[in-house]
Amino acid sequence: MIKDKLNYIIGGGFFLVLIGVFVFFSSPVRTQRVQAGFLGMISPFLKQGSGLQKKYTGLREGLRTLEQLDGEVKRLRVANKELSATNQMLRGLEAENNRLRNSLGYQEKAVFQLMPARIIARDASTWYQKIVIDRGKAELIEPDMPVLTPEGLVGKTTVVGEHSSQVVLISDENCRVSASIEGTREQGIVKGERAAGAGMPAIGLGFLSKQAVKTKTVRIGANVFTSGVGGVFPYGVMIGKVRELKERELDGYATLTPAVDFSAIEDVFVVVGETK
Repeated sequence: MIKDKLNYIIGGGFFLVLIGVFVFFSSPVRTQRVQAGFLGMISPFLKQGSGLQKKYTGLREGLRTLEQLDGEVKRLRVANKELSATNQMLRGLEAENNRLRNSLGYQEKAVFQLMPARIIARDASTWYQKIVIDRGKAELIEPDMPVLTPEGLVGKTTVVGEHSSQVVLISDENCRVSASIEGTREQGIVKGERAAGAGMPAIGLGFLSKQAVKTKTVRIGANVFTSGVGGVFPYGVMIGKVRELKERELDGYATLTPAVDFSAIEDVFVVVGETK
C-alpha cells in the first residue's frame, strides 16, 4: 500500500512537471489557452467557494442582527417595568394628594375643632377593634374624645400616651354609641357584634321599637347619625345606613352598613372641642 501511494505521488509530480515544461516552451497563445482551460476547470469551485462565503457572511450578519434585537427587547422590557413602577407611584401620590385635599376641606368646614392624626399601629388580631394614632397628651388629646373621618364616625380615644393614643372602633362590641334614624323618632344604641371569624364584625342598632320595625317606619337604606345623648359623641355625625331589620323578643334591631371602611382608613380627626 505504501508503494502505491509513492507511485501516486511520483506520478502526480511528474504530471505537474510536464505541464510546467509545456507552458514554458509553448507560445503565448497556447499558454493563454492552457490558462483559460485551467480557469474553466476550477471556476465551478471558485463560484461554490464564493457562494459559501456569501452565505457565511449573511449568516454572521443575521446573527448579529438577532443579538441586537434581543438586546433591544431586553432594554425595552426594563424600560417598561420602570415606567409601570413610576406610573403606579404617581397614581399613589395622586390618590394621597386627593385624600389630603378632601381632609383639609372637611377640617375647614367642620363644626368641630379637629386635630388631624395618622394611624401608626394596628394589630391583626384586633384589626376591627382598635387602632393607634400619632397624637397624645402633648397634642391635648384626652380619653373619650370622638374620632372620625369625612365619611363618618370611627370611634373614641381610650388609653392616651404622650404622643400616641389608642382608639376603640365602633365595630368593637365594647364601644357603644347613642344613635337616631333619620326621618324617624327612633333612637337606640349602636355597637359591634362579636365576630366568629377574622372578618368585619356586624354593627347593629338595638333598642328600637318593635312597632317601628313591624310597620316599616324604619326603612332599609335610612341614614343613622349620632344622637348626641351621653356626652361623648357630638350630635349629627354619620354612622352608617340601615341594611337589615328584624324583631327580637324585647326590641327591634337594625344591622348597619358603616359609613367608614374600617379596613382601609389611614388618617382620622380627633374632635378636641366645638368651634368658637
